[in-house]
Amino acid sequence: MFKFLLKTPLKNHWKRIGIKKRAGISVPLFSIFSKKSLGIGEIPDLKLLIDWCQITKNSILHILPLNDTSFDFSPFNPQSSFALDPVYLSLRDLIGIKKENLEEDLKDLVKKFPLNTKYVNYRIKEEKLEKLRQIFKKRAEFPLKFQKFVKEQKFWLEDYALFKVLKEIQQKKSWENWPDIFKNRNKKSLLKINKKYNQEIKFQKWIQWQIFNQLKEIKGYAEKKKIFLKGDLPFSISRDSADVWANSQYFKLEFSTGAPPDFFSSKGQRWGYPPYDWERILKNKFIYFGKKIKYLENFYHLFRIDHWAGLFRVWVIPFEIPLEKKGKIGFFDPGDEEISKPRGKKIVKLIIKNTKMMPCAEDLGTLPSFSFKILKDFAIPGSEIQRWKKKWKKPEFLNPQEYRKISVATISNHDLSFFPAWWEKETSKKHKKKFSELFTSKKANKLIEENLKLINSSASIFVILPVFEWLFLDKNLKRKLLNSRINKPGKVSKRNFSLRLPVSLEELLNHPVNGKIKEIISESGRV
Repeated sequence: MFKFLLKTPLKNHWKRIGIKKRAGISVPLFSIFSKKSLGIGEIPDLKLLIDWCQITKNSILHILPLNDTSFDFSPFNPQSSFALDPVYLSLRDLIGIKKENLEEDLKDLVKKFPLNTKYVNYRIKEEKLEKLRQIFKKRAEFPLKFQKFVKEQKFWLEDYALFKVLKEIQQKKSWENWPDIFKNRNKKSLLKINKKYNQEIKFQKWIQWQIFNQLKEIKGYAEKKKIFLKGDLPFSISRDSADVWANSQYFKLEFSTGAPPDFFSSKGQRWGYPPYDWERILKNKFIYFGKKIKYLENFYHLFRIDHWAGLFRVWVIPFEIPLEKKGKIGFFDPGDEEISKPRGKKIVKLIIKNTKMMPCAEDLGTLPSFSFKILKDFAIPGSEIQRWKKKWKKPEFLNPQEYRKISVATISNHDLSFFPAWWEKETSKKHKKKFSELFTSKKANKLIEENLKLINSSASIFVILPVFEWLFLDKNLKRKLLNSRINKPGKVSKRNFSLRLPVSLEELLNHPVNGKIKEIISESGRV
């Protein structure tokens, strides 16, 4: 069925993954926790989730972005395209430290940040960083492997560590509001900071070395268990980031990215991220973009290209336009297909050239029609979100068996309500009736199970579901999760990107629902 993939530009990538229909789950790391977690899901916890994937016959584990967000906590507003967030570090699994009486030093974190809460308390990050500073000063050793990491990652690590230190010196102000000597990267001034704050800069590098090792170990563990890890590459980067400060020539700072007015938003959207200057990125041999993809490859076998449309064109809003206008006053850059099509195709080729990871595209939103053909020509899986797959003229929901073969099908994602909430609170009677026509059974108590079977019957080569969607099979867990969601776009809330699973990973490994999950996946013919 999928042998044609071995004749496409991604043939070697497909060989590595295998041309099989696969089932997988997606999860934010902050949502999981084990008995060893300190206040939030930690990198070593992924081993237990990999074990669960193996038990339930899921062979792909997709993790939401882990990039350092400082104290914003939205995974899609990172301060670096490279650096990972220290909040996910396991202090118990740090390498190259003296571990005598370490557990005693961590007791207060265990008490302050219990794991039996519905939402993560992100004060854990500040307290963890303080613990890390204490460990760094009193317990850390610096083997040759650390020196090697610093040398190999010099391209981004030097600027990132310096940026983090300057942010503290400048009371967390945006780099655009720093004194000119720092804002404009005066060499003599930066050398003085490097010398004066040498230990703090070393601390930032040491943290990234620790995270690198913990996450790299997870990739090795997944390979032993025959589970593929899928990473997430946020398309945009925060305006106030190490990337933009150090590489401002690759960004059009006079604009903000967003989306034009559409069916979902009458004023459009304004995201605040600076658009890339692709001409300059390409002129410099794609080095900046290529290196961040290469770094991601240390940890993953597949990756999601966030905002696929942005590789071709992006909706830009002049920076001086008032915020209340959102995305209403803007234009596509470039607006000419004769520029956007060949340039976008070149960018796609360079992405493929720079990684062994299998790319998957988030091809949602307002896209140029030619971008779908490019996806097909390169055999890159696109995204099929069940509630949006309609024959709009009728209107009628598309049967998943009619989805694109080369795609990733799902019921929901991190920005949407889960299926039971969508069904019970957001769907009209007319749509419910149309949707129900896709089910074999019409029994209300079988609704969730029927839909999980339906999506897994999809023509899509991959079906990757938020782990929460599987847990609704259990009535007790459904009651706990019904009104919950990972993120509500456009709404500022402490609950965004903080939802936990209602059970620990140890409980999940032995949960009665596992048998039903394995049965549904097995019956679908997926591996």
